[in-house]
Amino acid sequence: MNLAARLFLEALRFDLEPEDAVRRRAERALELGVGGFVIFGGDAERVATLVSEWRETVRHRLWVASDLERGPGQQFDGLPELPPPAGLAACPDPVAAASSAGRLTARGARAVGIDLVLAPVLDLDVDPRNPIVGTRSFGSQPDDVGRVGRAWIEACESEGVGACAKHFPGHGRTTTDSHDELPVVEAGRSELAEDLAPFKEVCDTVSAFMTAHVAYPGLGSVRPATLEPRILVNLLREELGFEGIVVTDALNMSGFTAAIDLPGGADAAGAAAALLAGCEMLLYPADLEASATALERACLADSRLGDRLEESLRRLEETARRIRARGTGDSGVTEFSARSDFDEAEQISVFSIDVVGDLPWRLRPAIPVRIVTLWDDRPAPARALFGSRFAYALREQGWTVLEDDPPDADEPERIPTILLVASTPQAWKGTASLTAEGRSALESILDLFPEAWPIVFGHRRLLKEIHPAGRGMCAWATEETMERAAAAWLDAEVRRSSDSGPGTNYA
Repeated sequence: MNLAARLFLEALRFDLEPEDAVRRRAERALELGVGGFVIFGGDAERVATLVSEWRETVRHRLWVASDLERGPGQQFDGLPELPPPAGLAACPDPVAAASSAGRLTARGARAVGIDLVLAPVLDLDVDPRNPIVGTRSFGSQPDDVGRVGRAWIEACESEGVGACAKHFPGHGRTTTDSHDELPVVEAGRSELAEDLAPFKEVCDTVSAFMTAHVAYPGLGSVRPATLEPRILVNLLREELGFEGIVVTDALNMSGFTAAIDLPGGADAAGAAAALLAGCEMLLYPADLEASATALERACLADSRLGDRLEESLRRLEETARRIRARGTGDSGVTEFSARSDFDEAEQISVFSIDVVGDLPWRLRPAIPVRIVTLWDDRPAPARALFGSRFAYALREQGWTVLEDDPPDADEPERIPTILLVASTPQAWKGTASLTAEGRSALESILDLFPEAWPIVFGHRRLLKEIHPAGRGMCAWATEETMERAAAAWLDAEVRRSSDSGPGTNYA
């Protein structure tokens, strides 16, 4: 048995590969002695069945993780979706919203067999140019991010599921994407102290920290934090006193692989360098077998690495025991169709809706309304559905909704238009604002519908790219739940204000 393989989490992409291919990948990883999996996509009940089967085949603890920053439905069909952290922070009571979101996320994760949720993001949203943080952050103020993030983490951990705060020591000041290259944060120690504050706030309660593939000269590192013991050992372990596990961001990202200049390349040297720097869990290797084999040989040849391997395996077991001990929720499997969980998630989503400026007075259920959509994310199945869920929700409330038909020449003057814009932070997208293609499409739409009222499924800042005053609605993310929430908020508010007349302000 390759003990070094126990540090790796292999990626299983139900969102990109057929189930048969995923199963073969999982079986091969289990033969190598892999420590677990990070799962993307899939039907919740089907994934739960497979995870249970895989756990029965191994004697060691099998970690199963997933990125669930927007609730369990972000990855798994049949589970509740939630607003991203920025949406939770926009709720009237952010701490209560985050606590509910953390609990609902853990319940859904436990139903699938996930025991480590790769969330929440504790990076600060301090630079509008940042292409990868944005709505994934709870905000720009360190105290607020720490307070709200702690509520999310405590609720998640109380259900017996580990949380993982990311991306230590802070990805918020980057202006490039670590999926694409190695970002360098040229901030001084005082600014970096602000970035560190939310992580410091949760050191005593969170099970794991995820490293940033980012360099911090202000902390004495020109290599990514993932490879820097001054950051992971001296700062995180010794100064901040963190006792949980340190998880790497994905090892196949360019921010990591570009920094590996040792003989043999990333597979041969990257895992060993990350382990020696202070990491316990190695996420998403480009080639699991090559990485695990190289790490095993390195541990046999170097007593320092051998000692770090033993220390990491011990820390993984200790953290697993702490997660189980903290759990006060039902230890059984959550019902996949628990109506109360979906209802609570829907309520949080409606509370997260943020409106800036005046609500157009011409919007009334009795007046036909046209819906126009702009999709500015990477192509995905959701692109074809975008806007249809919003329209359906309005129609259910008695609205007359027009879609897709070419307008008559005078139609923009007599039919109110709602413009739905989808633009979210995504890996390798490279921009925090609209892409060049998206900006061109927006100009064409506004030429035709200059009075269109925008609803942004992305960051609030995008409203100012559409309207000089930044008026409109922010619905934060492209999940179906957020489309329904936007429609529910709009319908309720229009009906409530129907006697107020034009000019009612919701800033």
